[in-house]
Order: sequence, then C-alpha cells, then structure tokens
Amino acid sequence: MSKYVIKNSKSEVIEVWEDFFGNLWFTTEILEDGIRFGYARLYHMPEFAEWGTFDIDEIKNAVGRNMVWQVKKKDWPNIDSYEKGLLVEC
Repeated sequence: MSKYVIKNSKSEVIEVWEDFFGNLWFTTEILEDGIRFGYARLYHMPEFAEWGTFDIDEIKNAVGRNMVWQVKKKDWPNIDSYEKGLLVEC
C-alpha cells in the first residue's frame, strides 16, 4: 500500500478529513482522547495552512456532522486538484 506525506515533510499521513467547504485536515498522529496532530489546509485561505493539533469531533460540531467526512485512501490522489503536489506519494 502506498505511503503519503505532506510536501516538504517526512511525516506519514494516516487520515485525511474534508468538509463540505473544501477544507482539509491531514492526520499524521492520533494523540490521547482522539486529538490529532497534522496539517490543516483551509480551502479559501491556503496561505494560512499550518501544522498543529485538532479535534475532528469539535470540527464536526462546528461545521455539522454530515458536512465532515474521512476521505478514503483510494481517493487521496484526487486531493492533488486542490494544490499541485500538496500530498506526495512515496
């Protein structure tokens, strides 16, 4: 199975989350209580993409449960349409 990393990073992506607005959260580590560490890229503000912690349940509550989903790994290559080279297959 393919391994993916965020460009300019060596951290393996283990989950990808997306919301209805096109925002993306790339999980590289699951911490205690389901808090995740990874890379967040907001669709309308890609210049503010950053590494940090996030809680996907909190995001679901803020955006709406049915408006946030986990992207299936087979669909990760399609993420390239958001930003060329954002997710790199190793």
